[in-house]
Amino acid sequence: MQKKSHYKRLFLQYCAFGLILCVSLSAGLAEDDFLTEEELYGEIDEEPTVVCDPLESVNRLTFKFNDFIYMNVVKHLAKGYQQVTPDPVERGASNFFKNLGYPVRLGGNLLQGRMQGAWLETERFAVNTTLGVVGVFPAADRFESLQPLQPEDMGQAFGSWGIGEGPYLVLPLLGPSNVRDMFGFLGDRAINPLKKPYSVISDSEVQTAFGVTEFVVKSPTLMRIYTQMKGGALDPYSSMKNGYSQKRRSMIEE
Repeated sequence: MQKKSHYKRLFLQYCAFGLILCVSLSAGLAEDDFLTEEELYGEIDEEPTVVCDPLESVNRLTFKFNDFIYMNVVKHLAKGYQQVTPDPVERGASNFFKNLGYPVRLGGNLLQGRMQGAWLETERFAVNTTLGVVGVFPAADRFESLQPLQPEDMGQAFGSWGIGEGPYLVLPLLGPSNVRDMFGFLGDRAINPLKKPYSVISDSEVQTAFGVTEFVVKSPTLMRIYTQMKGGALDPYSSMKNGYSQKRRSMIEE
């Protein structure tokens, strides 16, 4: 009996030692101490993405907060929504809210002087709203001359004007951005008649219900994009920062 107690104490001591060692190693590898790709793989021929990030310490804290919300709330919300919603209904709801994004796409094209793109967006909106039953069905996709364009927004318009992206930002709940895209986002909301502060929906309860419904419908797409950008990188923050910056720059260049 004493021998069993002795072995049990030894086992518990080893477990405690292992736990302390793991905690010590985790504390030693602070978030700022992630290995870079160059340190891990050696010299990299491809030119790295240079992103201005003077607020990195604050951005990392916001990233951790967002990541917790995405992985513990939004992920399960999206999964539950997909499980209880039939695929045709899910696609129809997604198409409906995508169609309502017409004012933002129209404004992005007009601000860049893309009249052909603005007209095409208007044609698509008219066809999807009428033949597509308020946008539930993407009726415009059936016409060869009405194939969708890359969505445009105010942030892209500002970039096309030569306005620099400014410091990188991680916005609470909204995720990766930069100073230019943050102001672009505010502009997008200003020209969208269904969003505050200039919403045509006067009833606050209806406005809230509409916003919540839109978020739930878009949550699967949001999680898919988030996990793709985050990937399996050693430093998810840097991976998402570089991925977001590369994507936005390529969208502006096109």
